Amino acid sequence: MKNNFQPYFLILNLFFLLILCLETVKTRWEFSQEYENQAYLKVAKNKLTEINIHLQTEYYHLNSPAKIERHAKEKLKMIEITQAIIVRHEK
Repeated sequence: MKNNFQPYFLILNLFFLLILCLETVKTRWEFSQEYENQAYLKVAKNKLTEINIHLQTEYYHLNSPAKIERHAKEKLKMIEITQAIIVRHEK
């Protein structure tokens, strides 16, 4: 009776060992995929940081007082007031 169960027990153990090996391979593959994703995300973050710096620089450049003053002088034909002009309206 004891000899009847040994082959089944051996096959069952081999089956569990096969499942564990496949699960180990699957887990290692998932780890490698996560490392690749992490590397891709680092590259994307660096690109976005660079774009953000460029956009901030452009924003500060476009909103600088010197740029606004030059635009007012050249495009809008405004002049700088050097002395106060008093306008009196007569009745």
